[in-house]
Amino acid sequence: MKKKSIYFILLIACVSIIWGVSYYREKYAYAKAKEYYSIPPQKQSDLKVGIIGDSWVVRQNLEKFVQEKLNNKGINAHVFSSGNPGGRSKNIYENLFKPDGEIYSSKKVIESQPKYCVILAGVNDAITQSGPDFYSHHMIMIINTLLHYKITPIIVNVPHVGLNENFAEKNDFVKLSNKVSSKLINKGEDLTVDDYREQLFLDLKKNNVLDKVILINPDEVGVNYYTNKNWFADPLHMNHTGYDIFSSFLAQKINDLEK
Repeated sequence: MKKKSIYFILLIACVSIIWGVSYYREKYAYAKAKEYYSIPPQKQSDLKVGIIGDSWVVRQNLEKFVQEKLNNKGINAHVFSSGNPGGRSKNIYENLFKPDGEIYSSKKVIESQPKYCVILAGVNDAITQSGPDFYSHHMIMIINTLLHYKITPIIVNVPHVGLNENFAEKNDFVKLSNKVSSKLINKGEDLTVDDYREQLFLDLKKNNVLDKVILINPDEVGVNYYTNKNWFADPLHMNHTGYDIFSSFLAQKINDLEK
């Protein structure tokens, strides 16, 4: 009976180790580069702007806010967006190649051939402790894809959201998973938003694309959980006030580019 118990415990341990290795391998596996697809040329008249990213794109329909703000500035603009709630930079890259109609596909944004495309990514990379290298690698893949289609990327720096507050709300499994991740990536030290920003900036220079993108910082207008909590519905997401301020910021940046 004792032997059976030992074998059972060993079996559970082996299964747990195999599952854990598979889980972390999948978590940190980089996306494979996709083949570019052809798109038919379109007549360009009014300004077209794309927005891709995570839940910040869709939670309160950022597209509608930006479109309204641009129109109020006298710019005839059409805004197209696609958001993937919970999506990391890897998902946002892969979504650009998903067939139209498939969940979270953002292929339509490229097919609309916008002049600019706003990229909102990194919050979910940060809260899952995916690491700055993981985030930056996939951001470069997104940027190169947009540049291939002659679309100017407007990159929004990872916003200062409430990472610690969000982490405190997680269940024990997620907390343990994130702690293991921080051990593997950063010797047990918690990674910060600034770590992600810094790595992206370095890789933009290293890949010679810094002068081909527009890099903007939401801190400029105070979109920061720690300085303006009243603009946030929770530690990770803005409320209506936050969206109103942030969309005005984006519209002003686009307006400045069009001058």
